[in-house]
Amino acid sequence: MSANDTNAYLTIRFEGPEVKPGRMRLDDFIQAAREFSTCAKRVALALHQTPSTAKGRRSDEIVAALSLDIIGFTHGSPAAVAHLERTDGQMLMEGEDAGEQTYRALIEGIEVAGGPGDALPPGFDLGVLMKLRDIGKLFNKGVSRMEFTLNHRVLPVKTAFDLEKCDRIRQRIEKPESQRQTIEGRLLMADFKESGRQLRIHPPMGPSVTCKFPESLSAEVEECIRQFVRVSGKMDYHPTGEPRWLNIANIEQIDAPAASVMAETGATWTYDYWENPPAAEYARRQGVQPVNDFSALFGAGQAEDWEGFEEAVELWHSENPVK
Repeated sequence: MSANDTNAYLTIRFEGPEVKPGRMRLDDFIQAAREFSTCAKRVALALHQTPSTAKGRRSDEIVAALSLDIIGFTHGSPAAVAHLERTDGQMLMEGEDAGEQTYRALIEGIEVAGGPGDALPPGFDLGVLMKLRDIGKLFNKGVSRMEFTLNHRVLPVKTAFDLEKCDRIRQRIEKPESQRQTIEGRLLMADFKESGRQLRIHPPMGPSVTCKFPESLSAEVEECIRQFVRVSGKMDYHPTGEPRWLNIANIEQIDAPAASVMAETGATWTYDYWENPPAAEYARRQGVQPVNDFSALFGAGQAEDWEGFEEAVELWHSENPVK
């Protein structure tokens, strides 16, 4: 570790049973870095009164202001610490530095959003909370605590993010709602037309479910296409009592259900979106066996149900001779 690493612009300290001194799984670090970076971009938008989940490419100004370089990955006895730095061109005067304002709002806001109060801190909206929730998925992978320290300017800013704060953020996202329903499955279709944003969820078993989602969830939906997700909201019903669609209030990407879980729930047919197995493989996955007794296909029936059948077949053959 170089001398400059000890006071890097931003440090992220990872602790947990699966984190060793100066060592952690690459996939976990990439996931944390990706979600943290997206979270910062969403805070930057929210600070400018723009919905953080607005669809579309982020402006070059935001990307440039928030860009970070990793300059070190060291141990913190027994933690692993990532050291991140900005370039000199990003450092502007106090009050003019959008990147500084964003990271300070994010680090300070984690403490507030994960606390007992109901008010959201500046720069935070539903989209930011969802990204913090996604960072918290590492708490299921052997990471128990993350500590963020912003070292720039006179007063450093530090906050810790753990399972307790992540659960509080989940509570904020999943506001109490009467008749709230939750569905899990693969998201295989999404329509982003302003006239009616819809998506379709395919559960491991049973028919697909049509859902409607607001503009505020468009970015989350776009990220989750072809993935297994958990959605929740209020169901809209037909006058007959049949479900019409689910009005989504929350969507979250989840791991694909294990084969053992699928078997326990009676679901034996799993597939990838672009997979195209032969008919025999489809039959095997669905547990379909060859038919030995064709009467099982049409049931017992009544004799009168078959009256005129043979005559109709004879007539059809006469009118459509085999060539």
